[in-house]
Amino acid sequence: MDEVVASAPGKVVLFGEHAVVYGHPAIAASIAQRTTVTLRTTEEPGVHIGRARVDVERHPHLATMIAHLWDETSSPGLDLSVTSDVPRGAGLGSSAAFAVASAVALRAAGGRRVDPSTGAWLEGYASDGSEAALFHGGHGVRRRDEEGEHRFGQDALSLEEASLLGHVAEAMSQDGRASPMDTLTSAYGGLVLLSNRVEREDAWIMRRTMPMGDAQRSWELHRLEGLRFEEGLSLVVGHTGINAPTTNMVAGVAERRAEDPGIDETMDAIGALVHRGMEALLAGDAEAVGRAMTENHLLLRRLGVSHPALETLVSAALSTSLGAKLTGAGGGGCMIALTRDAKATSEAIELAGGRTWITSFGTPGAQLEACPEGGLINPE
Repeated sequence: MDEVVASAPGKVVLFGEHAVVYGHPAIAASIAQRTTVTLRTTEEPGVHIGRARVDVERHPHLATMIAHLWDETSSPGLDLSVTSDVPRGAGLGSSAAFAVASAVALRAAGGRRVDPSTGAWLEGYASDGSEAALFHGGHGVRRRDEEGEHRFGQDALSLEEASLLGHVAEAMSQDGRASPMDTLTSAYGGLVLLSNRVEREDAWIMRRTMPMGDAQRSWELHRLEGLRFEEGLSLVVGHTGINAPTTNMVAGVAERRAEDPGIDETMDAIGALVHRGMEALLAGDAEAVGRAMTENHLLLRRLGVSHPALETLVSAALSTSLGAKLTGAGGGGCMIALTRDAKATSEAIELAGGRTWITSFGTPGAQLEACPEGGLINPE
């Protein structure tokens, strides 16, 4: 049976969580843990996940993808299955990985291409040489390709499209408020820098815009490439087993910020630290990266987003690692440690009560792993 298979990785935040909400930069990295989406045709009309037809209330991310990439009235029915080793609710970007993998799979299943004469996407994208907008309005992207020109590619796998559609899906399921960091990292892989300004011309790839209420929010997106880290350097992810909704943690910081002017000073310190961490990453200075991670954790603790379980796992990791910190919203979820001895660090975290995963830097982004020629509509 013909099938389309696509996968995308989860992510961790190396530097800058929470401060990024207030205009400071942040750096995220893809991890080895991935979500895989498989599509097969079925005689039942529509798109099904498990035995249930996709419903916008139960499956908001997937419903968004289908609305833009699959015509349920004229296309074959689809059965969608998901396998994932990115834990849900742990701050590792599980929803972004699912959204990006779904976008890649549905795009390829439709066998669609860009019209070479107009540059228009059949899914509703249009390119005038500098801008592209989702046809539901307001969501846009500007990017630069290797030749410095602004245009889109024409192959079946468009990381840019998957990143954009994933971001839109995240926003639609979060009352219109979502950063593009998770979906960009999941789509492109490697290390991604998000900021409200262009931080490095040589690393900048695109500007993303999205309406938020009465305002228009913009992000400058960068990829940090060509890192020269020593062999054997790993990240160990430790999960506390405690889920804390990101929305609640962000709201808590906002409340404390309204009462404590010192919070803004801490945000500024995190922003400066992100720049220091970026320079250390680009220089391949693992010790400096580790020190910056630990310092970032102390600043996040000052923001009030740590948790006793996170403190326990971070402390356990420090004796065998170069640095450790919570990653994501905090209040539970996960921590990460940069280490030259992944086995020892993983064992220390597990002895302290955490569940661990080991990953390297620069893991691949979204991938189309199987697809018949012409997709699932007109396979050849």
